[in-house]
Amino acid sequence: MQRTTVLVSSFLVSTIAFSSIAQAQPAPIVGGHKSPAGTWDDVVAVIGKTGVCSGTLIAPDVVMTAGHCIDTEPYEVITNTTDYARAGGDHIPVKWSRAYPEWFKRYDVGILMLEHMARPTPRAIAAACLANDRLRKASPLTIVGFGLTTPSGSDDNTELHEATIPVLDALCEGDPSCEVAVRPNGEFTAGGRGTDSCFGDSGGPAFLDTAMGPVLVGVVSRGLALPGQPCGNGGVYVRADKVVAWAQSVTERRFTRTTCTGEDRPGDEPGAGEEAGGGCSVAPGSGGVASLGCIGAGLTIALRRRRRR
Repeated sequence: MQRTTVLVSSFLVSTIAFSSIAQAQPAPIVGGHKSPAGTWDDVVAVIGKTGVCSGTLIAPDVVMTAGHCIDTEPYEVITNTTDYARAGGDHIPVKWSRAYPEWFKRYDVGILMLEHMARPTPRAIAAACLANDRLRKASPLTIVGFGLTTPSGSDDNTELHEATIPVLDALCEGDPSCEVAVRPNGEFTAGGRGTDSCFGDSGGPAFLDTAMGPVLVGVVSRGLALPGQPCGNGGVYVRADKVVAWAQSVTERRFTRTTCTGEDRPGDEPGAGEEAGGGCSVAPGSGGVASLGCIGAGLTIALRRRRRR
């Protein structure tokens, strides 16, 4: 997966949105390897008018991605592919897209409703009790995405990559890029030491390995607030279980969940409000370079968060 430095599309972004967006950055997979065909057909390339993200099928016609990826104006997803630039794969138009209310200061998650059902089997979402247990035990995670693959985020990549990464902070309390409003358990940090998501990996999955196969536990959001290269130091992931109630309410779909001993708290009650804007993505073929309209958002943002789009 690859990440992208947080970009703001306008100087007129509100103070709250500005400070939060500054902390996040979209991502590809750095330090991983190419994914074999047929392994992750449910991991999709999210193609927007202004950028490319990654996402995961959670229902036959529903994709979960990052909230800031909605700003790219996604118009199609490509499933059943390991290289979205090549012929093949299934191109499915996006019927509508919606970001979590005030995603820039809460859950950086978005939903895409597709025009018709996709062929791959949707991925199950980890129940809260399973996520709590495995994240606190620092179980290894598998990240998958179409993002950039170099620490500098300066390459061009359209192929699907994967990597195994460690959990760093199960509660997302130790890094300035963590969102206070959803603490604890709303996010976690993972990766680092050269293995990480990167620009273009935004919205892509972090999977836990279980007896029923890999299940979705996290969504790629942004890089950590660390100096140096934009990718490779680790990143922030949104807990997928925390937005299930909201996602089911806006899609009128039910998602497959894991089961475990203990109470499963699905997270925030369905939120009311309009989808929020903000963030930026890397344009296809841009080599990780943000569009000029976003660069003006300033250095302050980039120092706090680096979105992985």
